[in-house]
Amino acid sequence: MMKREKATLRRAKALLLRKAGMTYEQIGEMMGCTRQNAHQLVTKALQEIRIKGEQDAEEIKLLELERLDTFFMGLWQNAKKGNVQALDRALKIMERRAKLLGLDAPSKIAPTSPDGEAPYKGMTERELDQRIAELQAKLGEDA
Repeated sequence: MMKREKATLRRAKALLLRKAGMTYEQIGEMMGCTRQNAHQLVTKALQEIRIKGEQDAEEIKLLELERLDTFFMGLWQNAKKGNVQALDRALKIMERRAKLLGLDAPSKIAPTSPDGEAPYKGMTERELDQRIAELQAKLGEDA
């Protein structure tokens, strides 16, 4: 067995032991290494899983984009001619593509005070009651 394969198996074993509820110290004892090394093995195994998951997700996204491009090209000529159904489908494909690519991600908006300066922290119940009374008084003046 190659050195790389042994290392991969060692990390997998450490991760299985951790998943079984063992402490890093116990894993280290079982595997003949230090607690710190056991922690490193588990951390590395989890990192490899995360990276693999990200790579798989990226491949799926690329495949989905290719499919959408194929469907879009099939509709394009009819959409350009004004075929309403083809145009509607083409727009739906464009929306889906933009969503996959994160092009339509909403802007993050932090609520602020009415003057736009300080972060809005809400009102206490007393402040809310006071504000309602002020608004009701103002409405009474305008009538």
